[in-house]
Amino acid sequence: MFIRRKIKVCPTPGFHGKGRASLGVFFLLLLGLLAGPASAAETGVVDEVVDGDTLRVRTTGSAEAVTVRLIGIDAPERSHPSLGKEFFSDEAASHLASLCRGKTVRMEKDAEETDKYDRLLRYVFLPPPDGRLLNEEMLRAGMARAYTRFPFSRKDAFLAAEGGARREGTGLWKDGGMAEARWLAAGNAAPVEVFPSGGRTFVLAHKGLAKAGVERGDLPKEIEGILRLRGELSDTEFASKARDRGFRPIDPSKAGPAGSGSPGQRALQPVPAIPGTVIPWEEAHRHEGEEIVVEGTIVRTHRAEKVLYLNFHANWKRYLTLVILVKDLPLFPGNPETAYKGKKVRVRGEVKLYKDHPEMVVRSPGDITVVP
Repeated sequence: MFIRRKIKVCPTPGFHGKGRASLGVFFLLLLGLLAGPASAAETGVVDEVVDGDTLRVRTTGSAEAVTVRLIGIDAPERSHPSLGKEFFSDEAASHLASLCRGKTVRMEKDAEETDKYDRLLRYVFLPPPDGRLLNEEMLRAGMARAYTRFPFSRKDAFLAAEGGARREGTGLWKDGGMAEARWLAAGNAAPVEVFPSGGRTFVLAHKGLAKAGVERGDLPKEIEGILRLRGELSDTEFASKARDRGFRPIDPSKAGPAGSGSPGQRALQPVPAIPGTVIPWEEAHRHEGEEIVVEGTIVRTHRAEKVLYLNFHANWKRYLTLVILVKDLPLFPGNPETAYKGKKVRVRGEVKLYKDHPEMVVRSPGDITVVP
């Protein structure tokens, strides 16, 4: 009975044998015509290499460059906001630049169009007759790690390319990874120190703070937790949140007032700014609707289609972001995207909340000054 029902349901009424096959072919052709040709690959000229996995590409037909993140790889950063300069970051950026800067490249997308920072996610190919895939080439040269947090179609090939670099001790994997270990141990990063203590417990120390009585099984969680706070929070707020996790100042004389609040607690009532007073950028969210002056170092820039973002902290959702409209960029000298990065600036403007994120629109170069 099941077979007979299946036979009766599947055929299209009124068509039999060869006619039915012809109809199938007809519909396939019709779908192809409706869909149009396969999506043409994007092409563009590489204007800038930001890091070993990020490019600025001026696509064909567009006067403005777009930011492109290479799919499936993670290269060390030259200006990581919480870690500073990462091991082999200059070498990775230089290697990528030597391969593609100034060249017309072909780009293909995978499952996702953009990442959370609105950067295009692409596979990027060198022009003929070379034709190499830059994403894979960076892995093969040991200039990046395979980034498998999100699925992508070339995952197996990328892992194989990274594996080859590891076996050959190339780039990041030089001397079996000990080159990076020596670089870090030489003082190029803020370590989390682990000390065995009484009762078979441990003491963790980081950035002048310490936590005692940590059980062996809790070490990974505690280490990850304090590093996450370090990466997500400003220095002042970090000290407060670390205290909540049980970390205390190693030198009691450097402890702040007991129970002092953190600048990230938005529930506190804002205190109007005194005209002309410089407000710490961590406190800007308390002055919504006010025109204030803030000061701090720009650690991150990101250029979207219509806006250039300048950030005082990598955690742009929590802390103040400076916004320059792309249409206003010609008013500013040079390239603001690079001119302000890594510089201490003083900025005047009105603080507004956009989707609960504090922002300040900078419309004139006279409103932002690089502080010597």
